Amino acid sequence: MSDSLYTVAKYLENLITTAKAGLNVSDVYYGDQEKIPRVPTVCVDTGSKRRELNGAPRRVMVDMELYVLVYTGAVASLSANREQDDLIAEAVETLIHLDATMGGLVIDSLVSDIEYGYALRNNSLFRTARLTVTARDQVQLPSSM
Repeated sequence: MSDSLYTVAKYLENLITTAKAGLNVSDVYYGDQEKIPRVPTVCVDTGSKRRELNGAPRRVMVDMELYVLVYTGAVASLSANREQDDLIAEAVETLIHLDATMGGLVIDSLVSDIEYGYALRNNSLFRTARLTVTARDQVQLPSSM
């Protein structure tokens, strides 16, 4: 089990990298990128981490939020870019849902949202999808006693 955003994000990056040929993705990166050299590109970025006491002594429930950003072609053909964005985003969603415990790192995970829009990267406008991945784990915090 892990309460590390980094560890969970690296797991997602490796999961998507392993499946990138089947997803028709050119590149996968850890962290969002300012320059997108090839499309489609997927970036795995960390979000927030919240802890809530869940028992004694010092047991906590950890909720982690991560983002998977899908960049498709520079905006030219809105219809073609939208279709490609939808297909890749939903394929990545399915891939994540196939391994709810992320290889045993967390108790449960899911894609809670998919949001579509546009992003300006290196003076080019890209069609994008942002998947919000929520992962939950329970850990015991160290005690000084």
